[in-house]
Amino acid sequence: MTITQSIPDTTHKLHGMLMSPFSMKLRAYLRYRRIPFQWCNNARAHEIAMTKVSTYMVPVIEYPDGTFENDSTPIIDKFEENITARRTDPENEADAFLAYLIEDFADEWLLWPFFMHRWRLEADQKHNSQWILYEALQGNVHDDDFATQSEFWANRQIQGIKLLCGSPDYDELLDNSLQAFLSIMEKAVSRRLFFFGSRPSRAEIAIYGILSQEIQDLSASSFMYEKYRFTTRWVSIIDDMSGVEGDWEPLSTDTEKLLTSPLAEILKLSGKYHLPLLLANETALANGEDVFSFDIDGTEFTRRSHKRHETCLPMLRKRYAQLSGESKYALKTVLEETNCLKYLADDAA
Repeated sequence: MTITQSIPDTTHKLHGMLMSPFSMKLRAYLRYRRIPFQWCNNARAHEIAMTKVSTYMVPVIEYPDGTFENDSTPIIDKFEENITARRTDPENEADAFLAYLIEDFADEWLLWPFFMHRWRLEADQKHNSQWILYEALQGNVHDDDFATQSEFWANRQIQGIKLLCGSPDYDELLDNSLQAFLSIMEKAVSRRLFFFGSRPSRAEIAIYGILSQEIQDLSASSFMYEKYRFTTRWVSIIDDMSGVEGDWEPLSTDTEKLLTSPLAEILKLSGKYHLPLLLANETALANGEDVFSFDIDGTEFTRRSHKRHETCLPMLRKRYAQLSGESKYALKTVLEETNCLKYLADDAA
């Protein structure tokens, strides 16, 4: 072993925060892929997000060539394409599509019940804003502006709830969707860690990103530890899988196995909440409308339209269209029975 005077520079910097679900998602991804990076979680992460990318949001990855990017899914797509070892896209084409769809479900639907839990109650507002600021200030809670800044941060997020989670009338609906998902996860992770074999896909990593927040937020952590203790433990395992070695086990090749898998149960939630939201949002944006509505079990869910969802459904449709005929046939039954196919295929009717 050669002795050196300094640690060699890593090739990437991940500017993020512990209380950012997409920061944790991308950190877990880089760890599993064994892609060298520095974890930069301080006030500079917010400065980078404000000055180096078009949309203010962490995480921001800084590439070796000095460029910056901050949308986790396209970032993962690039690494999947350019680095072959330890990919998180399953080898089976149909399974890879399902992993991408579940990732989008986590990113674009589970985000909202999490966000509601984090900022709806006064106790959570105080606790969570102070935890966020503590990390940004690197522990300096005695700063004269600490209380003012944490209150400002909480108020900013509270306004976001009104716009993005709808009125408090929808709290129960959002919570029910999360509880249904967590019940599926608790059963699934009580049997095995991963959906597609003995190694993680991008689906598990995206789910981890959201749940990494639920196990640390004040109110959410309480019900996580009480009702979903194995899922809570699973989150800690997914945090660093750099030592995991495993194999893919095709799921979509066996229709009956797929239909009785946890993935099919999650797809039902996608067909009930996630994909209808994307379609309603897409329609509203196309018509220049500020709000959209869609029906969930007889409840008209109304929310502000949001450009963050704008590319999601077109990309899902594109990926589905690119599947081989064999893969589409393998997925047809499960996508039909979970109410997903009509949102993905132009010829679904």
